[in-house]
Amino acid sequence: MEPHVAVLVLDTPMEGVTETFGDFGDNAIALMKESSIQFIKYQIAFDLSATNDDEKNLKTCEEVLSVLTAGIRDKVIKGAIFTGSRSDAFLEEHPWITQLDKFIQTTIFNTPNFPVVGLCFGHQLLAKNLGCKVSRNSAENGWEAGTTTISLNKSILDISSSPFISALVTADGKFMEHINLVEFHRDIVYGMPPTSTHSLLSSTSFQNLGNTAKCSIQGLVTESGPIKILTFQGHPEFTTAESLKMLELMAQENKLDKAVFERLAYNTKNLENQGYIIGGVIRNFIESHI
Repeated sequence: MEPHVAVLVLDTPMEGVTETFGDFGDNAIALMKESSIQFIKYQIAFDLSATNDDEKNLKTCEEVLSVLTAGIRDKVIKGAIFTGSRSDAFLEEHPWITQLDKFIQTTIFNTPNFPVVGLCFGHQLLAKNLGCKVSRNSAENGWEAGTTTISLNKSILDISSSPFISALVTADGKFMEHINLVEFHRDIVYGMPPTSTHSLLSSTSFQNLGNTAKCSIQGLVTESGPIKILTFQGHPEFTTAESLKMLELMAQENKLDKAVFERLAYNTKNLENQGYIIGGVIRNFIESHI
């Protein structure tokens, strides 16, 4: 197998979306299209329903995670991207999430200088395993959806070999204080990772990328130390067309009332989707650690 970055697909196909736009793994790979590195999908999530053979699916999931572990150990897999998902990262005794938690704890957190990227659910899952509280946002805040303006923390530029500098500093040397990214979540990370006793995590520190009115932790990035993590609460991999379709489906499923849907759709149509900028950040991050 050729050296590559693993894209862990953490959801099953979404009816009405995947047929046109591909699955979340396809979206992540499309975001990385300008990279010279190969990206390969690994399906982790499976649908839990009475019509499925959950035991067989769990065995397949375990086999895939074993392949990933061996690939990382043998340095064939050079990095990993954890995609979004409609599942809740904080679920306990959930078959594939439990297996993924074990993989993160035993493989990811024991492999120094291995670049790991988390998108939305992937961000929350990694944060949970770092010791952060992850749970539902307040009912008052509800869903954060569609293209959203995020206030960025300038201190992310001060990180050694920061992946943000070339992407967020303009030609005249000014820092982009805000960025527009697609969001689709009602779960959030509550606070930064606590001090860890884990051998590698104990010497790793993190910064928060930025905030919005509904979510104070919009992503994590390694400030220093051997565990290399970059996460985003948003979805830089979602196109505007895909986002509008997902908003329509949410409205049809009564997850959004008419007024909220119209406001979010208006923002999504009129704010520039700057996910491509974060795509450059992710490429910088991965390539700098390979």
